[in-house]
Amino acid sequence: MISPYWTVGSFSAQGHFTKNTDLFPIKIKNSFNRCPMVAVVRDGYGFLETYYIKDKVSSESDIKGLEMDLLRIILKQMNMTFVHVPTPEGFEIENGSVNNLVNATIAKETYIALGGVTNNFLYYTSFDLTNSHFTTRFRWYVPCPVKYQRWSSIFRILSVKLWIVVIISIVIAAISSTLVGRYSCSSEWQTYKTLVSSLTNIWVVILGVAVSTMPRTLSLRSLFLAWVCFSEAFSTVFQAFLTTFLVDSGYKTPIKNMDELFASGIKLAYRPDFSFIFEIGDETKLSKINRHLANCPSNWVCMNWAKYQKNVSILLAEIQAEFNYAIGDFVGESSKPLLCKLEDGVVFPGSLTMMMFHGDPLIRRINDIIDRVVEAGLYTYWISQGINWRKILFSKIPNLHPHDDYYSFNIYHLQTVLYLLLMGWCLSVICFIFEVMYNRVLSKIL
Repeated sequence: MISPYWTVGSFSAQGHFTKNTDLFPIKIKNSFNRCPMVAVVRDGYGFLETYYIKDKVSSESDIKGLEMDLLRIILKQMNMTFVHVPTPEGFEIENGSVNNLVNATIAKETYIALGGVTNNFLYYTSFDLTNSHFTTRFRWYVPCPVKYQRWSSIFRILSVKLWIVVIISIVIAAISSTLVGRYSCSSEWQTYKTLVSSLTNIWVVILGVAVSTMPRTLSLRSLFLAWVCFSEAFSTVFQAFLTTFLVDSGYKTPIKNMDELFASGIKLAYRPDFSFIFEIGDETKLSKINRHLANCPSNWVCMNWAKYQKNVSILLAEIQAEFNYAIGDFVGESSKPLLCKLEDGVVFPGSLTMMMFHGDPLIRRINDIIDRVVEAGLYTYWISQGINWRKILFSKIPNLHPHDDYYSFNIYHLQTVLYLLLMGWCLSVICFIFEVMYNRVLSKIL
């Protein structure tokens, strides 16, 4: 009599079991009769991942985000009940430590963890990661260039070297006119024989104002004619550039690549759980990053420093930056972007996933559901729908081409000139009062 076990295990000529019996049959059912799925859902602070609507989460309804929506679909297909447990200490997104999470999974206090979990957790052999449901790139974002102050327009018309040349030219012209006035063959006005009065006349000419007394001699008149021609050309160019800068003061030089970022001296900031990327990278680049590393209390504080104080560059996911642009968090006045991405600032691609204990038999079924959701395009559709809805809600669309604006010239753009004119009037009044008082005191003494 042939054993029944031998009958089941007999092979056909084609090399498989005669009754198509699976050597490794699937014993995990599709329905689990509302069995509990104990989950750690850490706060990812974003709709793409997870976020809490209260400080202390007490139920499933207090947790929002697309990853939570995905988990609900998984549990619905598996006919399981969601049971939330608090995030183990150290596993928060600000810290990224898994020591306490390992102890919790070993003790069967939790079965799955999600909330901004990326594929970098592959380095922990105690866990298995589910198939990724979304992939993005992490890159460096730097503060966008800001406009120059309008009062600095006067100093930006000429470079420092050219300003020095103009000052030297004024001094040389004043000295030359003094020497010509003193040693002229015929008599010359006294105002052209002292250095102070000659310097005053030279300065008056370059400002486009008439001098009090015209020179007499031909040589001094020739010198003054040359200086008037120079002053006219200089004044025309100066006023043209000044008007341009007053209308649009222009933007400071932007940071375009990593070399310029390191040369700028701006501090760098990234989440603590991303430190593994820089530990296995180029040692030279790692040393530069550590040398410019910012000491931030939290990732959100660093983000505010980058947006408003313009002194920090931050490592962000492209999808997170797109979401912040959609809600207007990265958009300033006149729809100007606050943070700009570097051309070569991509550090690594990151994939959102979920984390389970190594060898968990449920991971195969969970992966199958995730793959079906992703292949159907549901997760991508959720993201695009969420971003478009927030764009409509906040109505803030960034202007990514800040240099193509149209400006109409009005009195607002002359604020700097009016302030300088007011300051000049105030100084004139003070000098007039001081001169009157000085003359009265001097007349009493005499």
